[in-house]
This record gives sequence, C-alpha cells and structure tokens, in this order.
Amino acid sequence: MKESINKIIKYLDDQEETREELLDISHRAIRKASSAIAALHREDDEKFSEIIENIEGDIEKLNTILEKEPQFSDHGSLIAAHREFSEALLTNALMEGDELPDPDEIKVHYKGYAQALAETTGELRRHLLDLLRKDDLEQAQKVHERMEKVFDHLERFDYPDSILSGMRHRRDVARKNLEKTRGDITRALREKKLEKALKDAEKSLED
Repeated sequence: MKESINKIIKYLDDQEETREELLDISHRAIRKASSAIAALHREDDEKFSEIIENIEGDIEKLNTILEKEPQFSDHGSLIAAHREFSEALLTNALMEGDELPDPDEIKVHYKGYAQALAETTGELRRHLLDLLRKDDLEQAQKVHERMEKVFDHLERFDYPDSILSGMRHRRDVARKNLEKTRGDITRALREKKLEKALKDAEKSLED
C-alpha cells in the first residue's frame, strides 16, 4: 500500500510543480501583452514588436508544457495567456486593417483566440476615440466598420460557459462598445456637417 501511495504522491507533486510553472509563465505573458497593447496606442511599433517577440517565447514554453501534460490544456491561466497574446495581435491587425492572424499560426488555444476577438472591441473603441480627437473622421469610420465585422463574427460564438467561458458576457460588452461607438461616429459626422455649413455660410457672406 505504501508503494501505491508514494506513486500517487509523486504524481500529484509533479502536477503541482507543473501547475506552478504554468501559472508563472502565464502571468508573465499576460503582463507583457498589456504592455504590448499600450505600445500600440502610443504608436510605438518598435516596442510592440519587441514585446510580442518576447511573449512568443512564453507561449512556446506553455505549449511545450501542454505537449507533456495535455490535461492542462483548458487551464484558466493558460487560456488567459493565449487570450491576451491573441488580443494584442488581433488589435494590431484590426487597427492597421490587415488580415487577422490564424490561431494555428500563432499557436494559441481556440478558446483564448475567440475570447480575444471579443475583447478587441474595447481597444478598437479606444483607438477610434483617439482618431476622432485628431479629427481623422475617415479613418475612424474605417475602424468602426471593422468593429461591426468583428461583432458579426462574434454572434456565431453562441455557446454556454461550459464550452466557451464568459463569451456571452464578452459579446454583450462588445455590443455595448459598438453601440456607443456608433453614437460617437454619428455625432462627429453631424459636427462635421455643421462646421462645413457654417464655413459655407461665412464664405457666401464674404462674397
């Protein structure tokens, strides 16, 4: 009996050690992904690329752990790391108007990727508001169109939390982001038209 118990203890000790390693790497990747998104909003492309390259190393380490211990594939912290990494890459692509990276190519969990897609709407809204402050209405409208396309895709992810955790809530948040942003665009267009009308009126008076 002692031998059997020892084997179980050894197995569980190994599992705990693996879990701690997974948590440590995941938390590092999540922090770095947040910094990468901040670099995007600062328009610091060099810093963004540097951080992304660094995170890729973390993702590779996590995936190596999964090859040995596949039972951790749905572990919350691992999916969170994949989600935040995906969000940084997806946000960059959507801001630039590029094709979205494929989850297999960036080697992330499908669940993390789907969750990340929903969360990009918040970052896109932030980017769009920056564009409106710069009076770049044309580019802001393009970003809004991309947000709408993202939401169209999100509506297909209609799964319970047991399959795709938190997705319905994320989709609701994305919908609110889209609705608020639509209002911002509408107001900006009205202000632009009013500004043009006033300028035209001033010009006609001068003539």
